[in-house]
Amino acid sequence: MKEIKGLTVSQTQVTSKAGTIRYAIAGDVGAVFSLQVIDASSQSKFYNFTTNTFTTAFVSENVLSNFEMVSNVYSDVISVPAAASGNTYKIMVFTDPFFDTKIADSASNDDYLLTQTINQGSDVTVRFSTSSDQDNTNLVGIGAFVGSTTGSSNATSNIEVAFTETLVDSSTGAHGYKWTAPTDTNSSNSLTDSLQPKDSDFYVEIATQTNGTGTDSTSMIVDSVSNLAVGMSLVDIADSADEEQSGTLGVLTYPTITAIDSATKTLTLSAAPDWGDDKAVKFRAYGTTLIRRSIGGVFEFNLTVFPESSHPKSTRKENWGRATVNGDVSANDSFAIDSARGVSVGAKIVGAKVDSKDGSNVITEVHSTGTPITVAGAQTLTDNTQLRIYGSSDQGTIEGTIIIKKFPSISADIYFDVDRAFVLSTLT
Repeated sequence: MKEIKGLTVSQTQVTSKAGTIRYAIAGDVGAVFSLQVIDASSQSKFYNFTTNTFTTAFVSENVLSNFEMVSNVYSDVISVPAAASGNTYKIMVFTDPFFDTKIADSASNDDYLLTQTINQGSDVTVRFSTSSDQDNTNLVGIGAFVGSTTGSSNATSNIEVAFTETLVDSSTGAHGYKWTAPTDTNSSNSLTDSLQPKDSDFYVEIATQTNGTGTDSTSMIVDSVSNLAVGMSLVDIADSADEEQSGTLGVLTYPTITAIDSATKTLTLSAAPDWGDDKAVKFRAYGTTLIRRSIGGVFEFNLTVFPESSHPKSTRKENWGRATVNGDVSANDSFAIDSARGVSVGAKIVGAKVDSKDGSNVITEVHSTGTPITVAGAQTLTDNTQLRIYGSSDQGTIEGTIIIKKFPSISADIYFDVDRAFVLSTLT
């Protein structure tokens, strides 16, 4: 008896875009087979080998019937349409003992049927944004989405997304953010290299819900473990007063997932928080490795943060903070200012007649409203003296690119956690 020895396809995973799939059937010369392709998602669409389209009408052209092999391999292509929601196709090779042909034992457990499934990815959207655990009035612009990009799930790519976002402190006093002050070798405010964006500052967040309560427990049952991975951080439990977080802003330490039992949907945690039943919980995958394990996407982050400030008399941007002396100052280390654009303890005032000897111009205290300020040494200044503030400003800009090397399996928002880079100015 002659044999059909195998069915291979050029790819079992295809993108959401329209395209073709090459298939090849191997067998003995003289073997006879029939071929059918179905849209497995509906079970009612069949591939028409004449029109090369899927149709709901069942006609003879939907089957390549009783084809006799004239060589050891028969190959052709199937055209698949675009599918924004994804799809599944099944190729089926039939044999019939009437034609003295069977499927080889090495190819299938069924003597008369050989199948191959092809999965077509859905469209997914990736958006990029910023996040912070600080007061949003100190970070106007936080959470805005940049560079929304759509592609096929799990598809490789090399798409470069431009990312630019300016954050502004608009709180009372506009104290702004702390930077490294200018030096002899760098004439501008700057952010030290150690605080610049790094891989572990980027994350994707996955939400689920508790199933049952827990008190000082490391075992949490949840409604779904989809897209959760070992190593992800437990960042929030609704209505819980004990989330087992530690550390300081920008370098918080969270409980992490150490094991996942998918069958029981049980998570093992590195710490023992408290939680109620049916409470929302949020987990974050920090860094490219965990992001890939969670959602399958592969990203490369190339962002830089630099200080900015708005000029009081033009639309151009500057690199340092500014303030104006409000009233004459006579040999006093505390005096009023107005129009502050970034002012912080540890920063320095620079301007006409400012005494900087022995660090006298270093700010040691700032009122919560932004005025007055106190410096390390007595100053004598005239009303409306313009001051530059070295070491702080009211704005900071994030700029660079993010490369999508592989689209994730689901639509996702990727966040840059700004809390290491954007350090709020201090008042005392």
